[in-house]
Amino acid sequence: MSVRARVEDASLLWQHGRLEGAFLSVLVAVAATSRRRYGNRHEFGDRAAFEQFVRDSHSVRLSVEYRGQCQPVEHIFYKWLRCSLLHEGGVPVDIEFVDGGEPGTMSVRAGGAPEYVLKLSHGWFHHLMGAVIEAPENADLFADWKGHPD
Repeated sequence: MSVRARVEDASLLWQHGRLEGAFLSVLVAVAATSRRRYGNRHEFGDRAAFEQFVRDSHSVRLSVEYRGQCQPVEHIFYKWLRCSLLHEGGVPVDIEFVDGGEPGTMSVRAGGAPEYVLKLSHGWFHHLMGAVIEAPENADLFADWKGHPD
């Protein structure tokens, strides 16, 4: 299938409350789009291409404390979400998806004691969906797109 199929899967899963599956599908679409953007250039392995694409998708550089270290948010999405979902079958127990309030709002909360849970707002899902849909590399796939990233 294609990047568009992953976006359609993500949207359908999201609408049915299957957040982990929706995030996995959109993260696969991000990975595939990063390959379309950076190809097989030597300096861009899978991780580097993925993280660069996510960095390019927003205008701020954001790092957050997770598991005792300050991590760039794009690294969290790659290692702790994408890799955990693909290789472990689920999101780590110390990461939660939370309702983020206003549409278009992306938030990250590094929970302290007693939880020590990293909380990612639903806005990140919508943001990543939009980044894939609006990527110039995917213009041919979404030329007739009438769906919403949610």
